[in-house]
Amino acid sequence: MEVTNENFDEEFDNFKSDLKKACFVSFDAEFNALLSGDKFKHRLFDTNEERYNLIKNDADQLIMTQVGLTMFEYHRDRDRYKAKSYTFYLCPQSFSEIDQSFVFLASTLKFLRRHHFDFNKFIYGGVPYLSKAEEAVVRQNLKENILFNQLTRTLQMDDEKLLQDYCSEVSKWLIRSNDGTMYLNVPNHILRYVTHIEVRMRFPNVVTTNSLGDSKKILIYRNVNVEGAISTPREELENNLLDGLLGFSRVIALLAESQKPIAGHNLFIDTIILHNQFIGPLPNKYKDFKKNVHNMFPVLYDTKYLSSIMAKKLPHNECWKSNALQDLYEFFAERKFMKLHMWANEIELSRPFAPNQTYHEAGWDSYCTGFCFIRLAHWVACENRGNFATVGPTEKLKVLKPYCNKVNVIRGAVQYMNFAEDDPPRFRPQLLHLMLLKENSINVGKVASELGAYGSIDIKPYGNKAALIATGSQQVAQKILKEFKNSKEYKIALYSHSPAKRVALWSGALITGSIVLYLLHQKLR
Repeated sequence: MEVTNENFDEEFDNFKSDLKKACFVSFDAEFNALLSGDKFKHRLFDTNEERYNLIKNDADQLIMTQVGLTMFEYHRDRDRYKAKSYTFYLCPQSFSEIDQSFVFLASTLKFLRRHHFDFNKFIYGGVPYLSKAEEAVVRQNLKENILFNQLTRTLQMDDEKLLQDYCSEVSKWLIRSNDGTMYLNVPNHILRYVTHIEVRMRFPNVVTTNSLGDSKKILIYRNVNVEGAISTPREELENNLLDGLLGFSRVIALLAESQKPIAGHNLFIDTIILHNQFIGPLPNKYKDFKKNVHNMFPVLYDTKYLSSIMAKKLPHNECWKSNALQDLYEFFAERKFMKLHMWANEIELSRPFAPNQTYHEAGWDSYCTGFCFIRLAHWVACENRGNFATVGPTEKLKVLKPYCNKVNVIRGAVQYMNFAEDDPPRFRPQLLHLMLLKENSINVGKVASELGAYGSIDIKPYGNKAALIATGSQQVAQKILKEFKNSKEYKIALYSHSPAKRVALWSGALITGSIVLYLLHQKLR
């Protein structure tokens, strides 16, 4: 189900109902841009904190333009999951002091066009949203009774003309008609709030209420003395305005309130953008970022991380080509995992996707993620039991606790980010130290070309004549040490940066420096 601003209110109630019945929710998002270039290249040296700090400074460029959420409801009597998917189009908004911004890169536009992204639904039909920080500003302005003036002052020219037209309609109706009521059709939630207040100010004897049949219409009574005619309380008008401004943030709030398990695929960047877009500006401290996300979503699963762990339990010829979402989904959907074939739960879509459905559409990708999550969880449960059998969602989630809140890290010094606890220690092999034996300055490109032949590596200069080398595996490190053992060009050894050695190094440097200064002083005397 595609959700835009046109049908959001109606589908919000359906979503709320589906969420209550779900045993877990799967998530996916499409972005307006990808952080690319050498600056954002994943390196084996990177700690999670370093990578977070690198992304944090440019996160304001990124927004989720499309969010997919799939509710998975379990029917025990048939041992079947029923999946219901929603694709939300989002668009930034501007009102009062708030003017949300983003950047579109040409490369991203090209990528989105290739995958048939509907830019009209994004621009004209995108659902608005507010972060918790922005919501707090709006609520404070309402409390101080200054939001109405801010809104009227910043109205676009077209909206200002519409407001004048609405007031003219009321004036003509009061003069020329004897009808006791009239309606104004005001689709825009901001303009609807402003129109209520403006009409009451200009025409003190009328009553304005929300139309019961159509929330986008204003019902006006000619006379305050008409029986049953009571103006909608201003507090209710403000709540309606807030609901309109919050838009998709109400969905995020529902997810947080439900505390339902959420499954995503490769969630590192997603969680950073989610914080910036729906919680507030990213904190300076990495641990505060993790704490904020965990407080909102305490049960997160990453199928990228889970599949990387489970892949180690399969022979190479029986495993998926890669654990990219498409390869992983097709591996399970095409029943290539023969061990699980007989016992796998059925997964039924309550609303089928289009026959030409492509990947990188958030609703479809969220369904694929949830599908893979069910299959992976079933496999973990069977591994835990020691045999393959029917497994319900309660047991699946129970056996997945060791993997909960662990999010995959691509090509870094640490294998995963842990939202609930401290991150794990570095898991990459010990760094190598390379020293030039002949040249006076290191050529990183040349070294990378020579050493890269032995496997995945990253190089970081370490002075003019040295470099540190991070390797993708212990085997790669051993190959390099063996091949360059007798090299006349490089001296390569295991790098040690223990505190004791650092102290010894600095102590030696200080002693040497002191002796040099003493001799120089004697010579000058």
